[in-house]
Formats: sequence, structure tokens, C-alpha cells
Amino acid sequence: MTAEDRQFFQPDWRVESPLLLTRAQAAQLCQVSEEILDQWSYEPGFPVIRRNGGHFVRIHRAALERWLEQFALGTNPGLLYSDAPLPAPVRRRVRR
Repeated sequence: MTAEDRQFFQPDWRVESPLLLTRAQAAQLCQVSEEILDQWSYEPGFPVIRRNGGHFVRIHRAALERWLEQFALGTNPGLLYSDAPLPAPVRRRVRR
């Protein structure tokens, strides 16, 4: 791979992207909805910055990239999000 090839493969968003991302920017970067990003924000180690009262404020871009890499590799201990509905609880009859 030549130097020109490496330059071609570098994402453009890195050059001018902010250090701290809003919810919308982070969701766009991750290619997920803001709702999924909100769910991820409660996962252990997710790099969200919150104000007093727990309001979602910003996400550190580089830390988000590291978290996504761990999440994609399955090394993040947090619960993975799934669109599949949870299985219905099994009801058992109680003999009396």
C-alpha cells in the first residue's frame, strides 16, 4: 500500500470532527439510531459525559472509537443490544 493509498482510506470525518460529540453526531458515527446510542450509554465503560442529574451531554470521540472496537470484538462485558424480542416467561402450573 502506497502513501497515496493510505491517505485515500483515511476517513474524512477525523480531520474536522470535534473532540466531543453530541448524541446525534455519535449516532451518525456509529451508524445507529439515537435510541440505540442511549441504550449503549448505560453499558459499563461507555464514554458518556453526563451533567448533574444524569443528563446525556457529550461523548469523547476517541474513547467512543475504543469502546466500539471492544464492543465489536465482544470483549466488552456489557449486554449486547438485540432487536429480537425477549422470550416470553415460561408459566408453570402449580399443583395444589
